[in-house]
Amino acid sequence: MTTTPAKFVLVSGTGWANATKRRVARMLGTTLAEAGFGLVTGNATGVDYWASDAYCAGRAALGLPVAGAFVQIALGGMHYLQRGGLPLPGYPAPPACKVAAENVEAWKREALARSDTAVMIGGGRGALDIARRFIERGRPVFPLPFLGGITGNSDFVFQEILKTWDGHPVPGLSRTQFLRLAEPWVSGTGALANLLRGTLAETPDVFISYRRSDAPAAAGRLAHDLAEHFGERRVFLDIQGIAPSRAWDQSIEGALQQCKVGVIVIGRQWLAPGRDSQTSRLHERDDEVRKEIVELLRLKKAIFPVLVEGARLPESLNLPDPLVPLLRFQATAIDNGSWEVTMGLLIREMEAVIQGKSAPRRDSPTAATAVDTPAPDGLAAESQIPEEPWLGALELQDSSVAPRVVGTGSRRRDG
Repeated sequence: MTTTPAKFVLVSGTGWANATKRRVARMLGTTLAEAGFGLVTGNATGVDYWASDAYCAGRAALGLPVAGAFVQIALGGMHYLQRGGLPLPGYPAPPACKVAAENVEAWKREALARSDTAVMIGGGRGALDIARRFIERGRPVFPLPFLGGITGNSDFVFQEILKTWDGHPVPGLSRTQFLRLAEPWVSGTGALANLLRGTLAETPDVFISYRRSDAPAAAGRLAHDLAEHFGERRVFLDIQGIAPSRAWDQSIEGALQQCKVGVIVIGRQWLAPGRDSQTSRLHERDDEVRKEIVELLRLKKAIFPVLVEGARLPESLNLPDPLVPLLRFQATAIDNGSWEVTMGLLIREMEAVIQGKSAPRRDSPTAATAVDTPAPDGLAAESQIPEEPWLGALELQDSSVAPRVVGTGSRRRDG
């Protein structure tokens, strides 16, 4: 975790915090500290105070400084009342963390300039105005609908955003993801933590490898379901994960290095013949699918082969030697009616890997540790594949649902 966060979250809310709001504010402050995000708040009592207190305590517990990670935008005198707070001292932030604001409008400008997203817990006057300003600038907002406030509370903001969703959706979120804010927090900050990571992530956690001529519909469906849980920015599928100005090979190489989980989509045409019309393309050293899998293995990523459209794991004699380790793991058959249940189990397993809570399978004590040396080309790269890669296997048969994302233009895969 870096000392200075790359992304900052504005936490705003009511100054009249009861026990429930105080608990939620503290849980959110702790979550932001643990996730490596920066915090922006005001200097009022209530939500401002408790989120700041928990965040700074969380940074201290991690041995990280508060300076550079915590910003308190300070209003003075009776301006507290204009934000809906009490004219009482707020959290005693270090001087280096304080930014003075002359009035409420200046406070809003500072908050918008310094924050990448906003979370609202209850709220006072102007909560909807703050939300609208973030949305207009292409930044997500997260008003928690199960908490009230004296005026302009986050429940009201949540409802107003839903009313105008078709014309003014929250950037980076689907309507389904936004509605997850209404789910009770059974553990930690519930869906909010994943939604924050999904909209603010700078690198992907999940890399999806597939052959376009094999199972693009299944890959699209998998990407959709994974993105609904983790967020689009945390799931790399080359159709949607490559910016128009970037070279596809550089984007893929970067995603392979940065991801924690690799999903290998295997359909009935995964072993399609190559240039000689006889042996599989996987035997060609410049085959992009082969190169992706070799790199995932070399980097000791957590790998999940997913069999789709009735495919079966190929025989070892049909694979090049570097890919034979994929056959050591049992696939689980499932029909289309069980897709959601199986995806739920798969997501739970991936979540455990990403959060570092899942022990490596089989006898691979160092499976989650990447190789630090750069990958050489050709045979040298394949020779560095570990003998005990961490692989999970799941078989998904009917992938009749079309993918959400459709790509056009030239790309590096076969047609």
